Amino acid sequence: MTTQPTENARTAVSHFEVVRRLSNRFGKFTLVRVRIETGRTHQIRVHMASIGHPVVGDTLYGGSGQLTDQVASQAAQSKGARRKAEPERLKLGRNFLHAARLEFTHPRTGKQLELEAPLPEELESFLGRLESGNESAV
Repeated sequence: MTTQPTENARTAVSHFEVVRRLSNRFGKFTLVRVRIETGRTHQIRVHMASIGHPVVGDTLYGGSGQLTDQVASQAAQSKGARRKAEPERLKLGRNFLHAARLEFTHPRTGKQLELEAPLPEELESFLGRLESGNESAV
């Protein structure tokens, strides 16, 4: 999958809005809400990676499989470090991607369906751990 034009390319349109920005010892992150007009394979993942913001956990498109405490990592590498403590790592084990709302026409009845689901506990917990290492949140 790519955002580069090719001979048989199909249009894919995604709209995103920033929900929250985080900057902490694990790096800089942005929680976004994405609405897609089309439904291409890996569309959100490809689009976010193409603008330099891969989905956390998405190793296929440039996201990290685990987040490392950058402050502790730099301190352990400094010349004055007396002990080399292992920096804290956060690992999700999946992409931080969730379909919070789906809307579509039922293929048999023609009825418009709208489904909503809250962020799963696994993602809520990971976000909470990430926020607990927060230096600033907007």
